Amino acid sequence: GQGQSNFSGSPSSRIYNIKIGTGRFNHLLIPAGAEFSFNDRLGEVDASTGYRAELVITNHTVIPEYGGGLCQVSTTLFRAALAAGLPIVERHPHSFPVRYYGQPGFDATIYPGVSDLRFQNDFAGPLLLQTEVRGATLSFTLYGENDGRKVSLTGPRIYAGVTGGALKTWLTRTITPSGGEPRAETFYSNY
Repeated sequence: GQGQSNFSGSPSSRIYNIKIGTGRFNHLLIPAGAEFSFNDRLGEVDASTGYRAELVITNHTVIPEYGGGLCQVSTTLFRAALAAGLPIVERHPHSFPVRYYGQPGFDATIYPGVSDLRFQNDFAGPLLLQTEVRGATLSFTLYGENDGRKVSLTGPRIYAGVTGGALKTWLTRTITPSGGEPRAETFYSNY
């Protein structure tokens, strides 16, 4: 499964944080049956771990904090996990749409100690996570033994919106196991 996002137009501190954070996930093996936690792998986010202050969303406001931009990394990993058909254990949308993530509803915010991105490796063997930053494009790819599952995504689609910018979206993922019946799940986002 592969996920991509584009951070064109990001300030230099945000780009720096994205590259530092992305490095924490490259060449990572996720054992069969393991539940993966983005925050556990990320570790401490402060000046001592090399991060710079940049804008983050906290309490529905935007303020500078260490690690601003790391949600670009979690969003991209979320997309890869979706495409691989992995069970998503925990995912939270941002409190409002962020232009770096494209159409609302395809993002995953993290904030250590508050919100996480977690998924399960339900494949029979380990998964290898590879990351790449090329220009302003961030890519995460999960490699593993093909078990024949097919994954399709529909959306994200906006289904409600009001003047002032509040909106609601849905994104449906359909997984068809090898020789099995398709099962669909919908991810809702409320901005």
